[in-house]
This record gives sequence, C-alpha cells and structure tokens, in this order.
Amino acid sequence: MRSAPLTLAIGSLVLIGCGLNPDSAPRPIPDVEQRALVDIEFADVGTTGSGRIYLERTDETGRSFLTSVRRELSLDPQTVMTALLTGPTEAEQQEGLRTAVPRDTTLLSARYVATDLVKVDVSSEIFQATGDDLVAAVAQIVLTLAEIDGVERVSLAVDGASVDWPRGDGSLTSEPLTIYDYPGRAVSSQPDYPAIVVAGAQP
Repeated sequence: MRSAPLTLAIGSLVLIGCGLNPDSAPRPIPDVEQRALVDIEFADVGTTGSGRIYLERTDETGRSFLTSVRRELSLDPQTVMTALLTGPTEAEQQEGLRTAVPRDTTLLSARYVATDLVKVDVSSEIFQATGDDLVAAVAQIVLTLAEIDGVERVSLAVDGASVDWPRGDGSLTSEPLTIYDYPGRAVSSQPDYPAIVVAGAQP
C-alpha cells in the first residue's frame, strides 16, 4: 500500500526538476503589458518619404474645404502629427491655406495601438475650435493620419480622456474615426508646393 505515496513523491521530484512553477500555466496578459507589446511591435514602423498633411482653404464661393500638401518627413504618427500642428508655411499662407486646428493645441502622444489604428492624444486647446471649425480640425487630423500606409482608423483623446467627436454630418461618436466620417470634406490635392523637410526626417 506504499506504492501510491512513492509515486506521488517521484512525480513531485520530476516537476521540481523541470523547473515548473505556478506561472507556467496560461494566464491573461494585463492591459499594461499588452500596450507595451503593441508599442514594441510598431516602434519602427515609420519610414521616411514624401507624406501629406491636410490644410484648409476657401474657394471663390466662400466654401471651405481641405486639401493636402506635401511634407518630407518620417511617416510615423508622432512626426506626421507634429507636422500638422506646425501648420502652413508662410508661402502656403500666402496661397490662402490655413489650419482649423487651434494654434495652441499641443500633441501629447500619437502611437499605433493596432496595425490599422492610431491613437492620438492632444491638449484641451483643440476645443478653442467650435462648430464647423471643430469638424474641420478633427477631419484634418483623421485625413492626415490616413495618409500613412495602413492607417484606417484614428482614436482621438483629449488630455488622456475619451471624447465624443463630430462627424461631417454633425452627429457625435466615441468610436475611432475614419475618412468616411468626413465625405466631401476634402478635394483632390492642388499642384504640389515644394515639399517641406521636417526636422528629424532622413534624406
């Protein structure tokens, strides 16, 4: 009748020898670790090349619309958003281009959270824009980031908090935004201005 205890004792020694511990079993990955893995996976996604940002202009009828202009930059969310918030060059301003994004808006972060989804966090100064100007500002951000290859959705936060944003039709959504939320907001791009080289871009 001693065979059973002996078998259990041998089994325990085998498990100890294999170095097994309670953490060897499958376990859920905490959200913090998941976000860290995503950051590592997409840390080097950006490439250098000719990108585009969207700016606003008004036509002869008084209608405002968005149009894209070229920038030579690293095609990653942080760099692209920095270029957008910098706004139009002096030459572009003379051509009637402007930005609907309030000048004091600060970029807090811009990063991939999935292969097709970028999360952007900006300061509350973005709310200095109201009504249609706010729609245009959000559309500028979404359309600009969608110029990065593979990016289809943009999650936009303010000071780290989720916000309901206006679509082109005026309805509000807390879901990630896409270019299809702003149909007809942009026109085909105008003839290229000389590309502006953004600091940090590789030749």
